[in-house]
Amino acid sequence: MPYVGPLMAVLALLAGILILIRPSILNTIVAIYLIVVGVIGLVTSGFSILPILALVAGILILVAPSILNFVVAIYLIVVGVMGLIGGGFSLMPVIALVAGILILIVPRLLNYVVAIYLILIGIMGLIAYF
Repeated sequence: MPYVGPLMAVLALLAGILILIRPSILNTIVAIYLIVVGVIGLVTSGFSILPILALVAGILILVAPSILNFVVAIYLIVVGVMGLIGGGFSLMPVIALVAGILILIVPRLLNYVVAIYLILIGIMGLIAYF
């Protein structure tokens, strides 16, 4: 499906901008974003670990919003490590890894780190497509 890459990039970009505009609904935005990413990943690539991880993380955030920092940080670290192990060097896994570690070290920056991460991933995804 050729439109999935740009769709995911636009979703990330919109989620990042929404978080900067309305940080009070961070939990909802992140949860919905992760669930959508998980569902799209399962539909397009089958049962692999990253879509399932995104889906579980999104549901966990909806069910237990108090663990948002931990869930997002672990999700980003796993995405970063798996991206780096997956072969070759890419900037996206490095950004995910740095963002996850930064959230664990300085949790009060969660809004900004997640927003900037999503915006960067969205822009990079769109650049890669065009």
